Amino acid sequence: MKILSALCSLFFAVTSFAQYGGSYTYAYLNMSPSARVGALSGLNITTFDQDVNFAYQNPALLNAQMDGRLSISHAFMPAAINSGYVAYAKQLDTRNITMGGGLLYRAYGNFEMTDINGDKIGNFTAGEYALNWGAAYGENKLRYGANAKLLYSQFESYNSFGIAADVGAVFLDTAKRFTMALVFRNIGTQLDPFTASNYEDLPFQIDFGISKRLAHLPLRLSFTLHDLQTFDIRYDDPNISENVNIFGADSTAEEKNYTVDKIARHLNISGEFYFGKTVMARIGYDHMRRKELSVETRRGFTGFSLGFGIKINKYYIDYAHEFYSLAGGNHMITIGTDLDAFWKK
Repeated sequence: MKILSALCSLFFAVTSFAQYGGSYTYAYLNMSPSARVGALSGLNITTFDQDVNFAYQNPALLNAQMDGRLSISHAFMPAAINSGYVAYAKQLDTRNITMGGGLLYRAYGNFEMTDINGDKIGNFTAGEYALNWGAAYGENKLRYGANAKLLYSQFESYNSFGIAADVGAVFLDTAKRFTMALVFRNIGTQLDPFTASNYEDLPFQIDFGISKRLAHLPLRLSFTLHDLQTFDIRYDDPNISENVNIFGADSTAEEKNYTVDKIARHLNISGEFYFGKTVMARIGYDHMRRKELSVETRRGFTGFSLGFGIKINKYYIDYAHEFYSLAGGNHMITIGTDLDAFWKK
């Protein structure tokens, strides 16, 4: 607990936090690393099992069950954008330490380069990558973890390098099937910005979550609060009209009480249903995504996510669909296996 208290004191002392509205770079760091995470609302820092992908969002979740496990995820997004995550973990023989990490990537495809007259003069590509590796240590009901990330973004002739780190802690009560977690994510800086001397903030955030596996129902419920470093993360819509008084003079719009909405935008909710040991169904909801991406007159399923997982022999196969907007969503597939199982007789 002394270690956790020291970390909390250190990072709460930071006075400069990333803001919203496009004022930070490397936003791809917050994408879903796997189909299972994507189906569980895109953010889950409390599920403690053999799935190595959960360690991307909370390194404290690295544990001995992940020993030798390899996972490959790929997402098919609108506009031919592709992204994914390759992860691996290994248990060390000493002091209950588990290490793991992987490569996160997002490829935006090929683009035509034109001059000021619209004439084609060539092509260019764009992509972003994050290489991460970390470790977790556990004692009694507590686990602590941290990882480091090397970041690279390339857009035509603009390139940027950066470094970041995540620090997390997990409380596990296996008897009550209850998990609680706290994570400081994306603590870092640009080493080489896209343009000289223009250093941008990273998407730093503080997340807190709880998870409970029900005793008499094959269901695990998870509640995650994200971006706790900033209370008001609502989008400041410039299109909101102002009131005009009876004298024809402009006046500010009547202030509304958005307290409930401000709190709700921090919340992600998800559920995972277990049908035996080989089949799972999942559902998630991200209130912030729904409020920011849905059309006011036709919200549809924006903000929701669905998925399933099955185990076939030595392989785990997961699928997820995240509903972004009426324009489309994200289809994601993950295949995982235990490499050590191939060497066992």
